[in-house]
Amino acid sequence: MWEIFNQFNWWSVLDIAVLSYIIYQVLLLIRGTRAAQMLTGVLVVIAAFLLSSIVPLTALNWMMNKFYSSFIIILIILFQDDIRLALSRIGKRSFIANTENASSSRILDEITKSAIDLATNSIGALIVFERSILLNRYIDFGSILDAKISRDILMAIFHTSSPIHDGAVIIQNGRIAAAGCFLPLTRDEHLDPNMGTRHRAAIGVSQETDALVVLVSEENAAVSIAIDGKFLRHLDSKSLRKALQKYLVDEQEYARVTEQPTKKEPRNWFKRSKQLSSGDKT
Repeated sequence: MWEIFNQFNWWSVLDIAVLSYIIYQVLLLIRGTRAAQMLTGVLVVIAAFLLSSIVPLTALNWMMNKFYSSFIIILIILFQDDIRLALSRIGKRSFIANTENASSSRILDEITKSAIDLATNSIGALIVFERSILLNRYIDFGSILDAKISRDILMAIFHTSSPIHDGAVIIQNGRIAAAGCFLPLTRDEHLDPNMGTRHRAAIGVSQETDALVVLVSEENAAVSIAIDGKFLRHLDSKSLRKALQKYLVDEQEYARVTEQPTKKEPRNWFKRSKQLSSGDKT
């Protein structure tokens, strides 16, 4: 023990500080991405390997030793998209916080009015709300806007004469981060075959992330919400506004937006509605 302390000097302090800073920055880069969730699974695998080395679990230890030889390659394959995204974000982090939250009353009202007006005019649309999982991988391949959310802008984006009307609008930090974004299509084979590309994209991104998607169908002029791989269908203005508030606003935000006291209750962001159904036609 004393030998360790005798070897400890200022260079050791600097070494530990640099290593701690690197680990901290890596955690910041993967925060809010799927990599953070997969990292939990990787840590479980590492814990299983250590456990098999300590206790006499021969079969588990043999399997983990075979797995260990390819561990680095497996990590690179699993995290290739997140590694590329993290490297592209280095040096691009904004230090100016946005003053308007994505769940503010004005924004929810603008989204509600836009969706209803788009449906009235039979104009299709996809409006994606980023939540805890970042959507930068989709934003980077769209048309960067960084614009204030308003009905006029959304109507202009999704108008059939717009070159980016077929893509999705992504709401990030209370602003329109990008438009014309392409989303992953769902691979669910049990989905209604009559659903078009826009519906499959809404389901797809809600399955891969925790995003909430407001979908306007140009075929039947219906407004729906996709969340957690499910659809909440045929919403009018009142029910759409209520659903947005339910899934985007927690109890503290609700109290701030409405300026009314509210009891503390568990967050309901991930609470599934009984009306959600993935098998219905939209």
